[in-house]
Formats: sequence, structure tokens, C-alpha cells
Amino acid sequence: MDGLPKASKAKVNFLSLPKEIQTPFDTGYGEDKNSKWEMEIELLDHPTQEVLGKMVWQTTASVIRLEIMALPQTKKVLEEFKESEWHILCDAKGQLSLREL
Repeated sequence: MDGLPKASKAKVNFLSLPKEIQTPFDTGYGEDKNSKWEMEIELLDHPTQEVLGKMVWQTTASVIRLEIMALPQTKKVLEEFKESEWHILCDAKGQLSLREL
């Protein structure tokens, strides 16, 4: 998924729980400071990206790396995520959050 412009939102369905991945560049996060987290999503609406559908979202957003990763990574949690559509919100400062619809 393309990055969200400030003060915008994307509508998604989550298809997987996040998993930590290593990148070849410095992200400032993770044990070696090169981690991102990725989730499979179905992109339903996006303010700047025309291609919608199933894809992978890679992010360092605190809502994923701190809040979502703190949840038990179980099938029950995944099913709860799949039951709803979500907005990924980017505020005027560029901070991401999630809101269940």
C-alpha cells in the first residue's frame, strides 16, 4: 500500500496479523534498528492509490508495532480483526491510528 498523505485515511480489511520483517535500511525500530511490520490486507479505498485489492502493508507505525503486536497473536484475534472493516487514519502530523468501522 502507498503511504497515506497527512490528514487522510484508507479503508481496509485485515487478512493477517502483523509479523516483523528485516529491511536492508535503518528504520530505527527492532533489535538491529532495521525492522518493519507487515500485514496482508485488502485495500478497499485509498486517497491516492488507484489499484485496490489484496496486498501487503509494511509499516513502522506505533499502532502496529506497539499496540497490535502486544495482543496475543492467535487465530481468535485474527478472526476478530477479519470481522470488521477498518480505517487506517493519518493525522495532520503524520501519525497513524486504526479505527474499526
